[in-house]
Amino acid sequence: MSSESQILANRFNAQKSTGPRTTEGKTVASQNSVKHGLLAEQDVITSESEADFDQYRQQLLGELSPVSPMESMLAERIVTLSWRLKRAGRFQNQAIDVLNFNQTNDPLKKLTQSLFFKNLNQSQPIPSDDHLALGRLVVKDFSNARVLDHLLMYERRIEHSLYKTILELQRLNIARKLKDEGL
Repeated sequence: MSSESQILANRFNAQKSTGPRTTEGKTVASQNSVKHGLLAEQDVITSESEADFDQYRQQLLGELSPVSPMESMLAERIVTLSWRLKRAGRFQNQAIDVLNFNQTNDPLKKLTQSLFFKNLNQSQPIPSDDHLALGRLVVKDFSNARVLDHLLMYERRIEHSLYKTILELQRLNIARKLKDEGL
């Protein structure tokens, strides 16, 4: 529990903080919460193709074939969640690549590996920066601390929401079909 003097000091210090004043500063500050994109509000992030998303969306909506407004809303939610789940998988793969790349580029690791594996002369190709861009972002965002644990946690949350939404859409479909059949 904070003491009365701490609370007063915090209030006094908060008066000094006015935030960014220039347009450039405000633009930079507006991106402070943008990190890895797993919780992004927009469906397509900058590293993804809008055309790929649109094609994926049309295929999935065609398969789900929603009839009512509620079914349409759930189908759109399924599209968004499944797209994010695919994104999470890409992030995990690239984060693993970055972590492996960082480990094999560590001079001490290289020396240790060369001492133990003298006969193995297999060199891994260095992935291009484009290939590792998302992985580097994710590893940096999570400060290397249990990055894969964090990614798996996000993946499980997205997956849980996706399956819950699919079940709700299926429930609505069954209810509609029973109503149409007069049962």
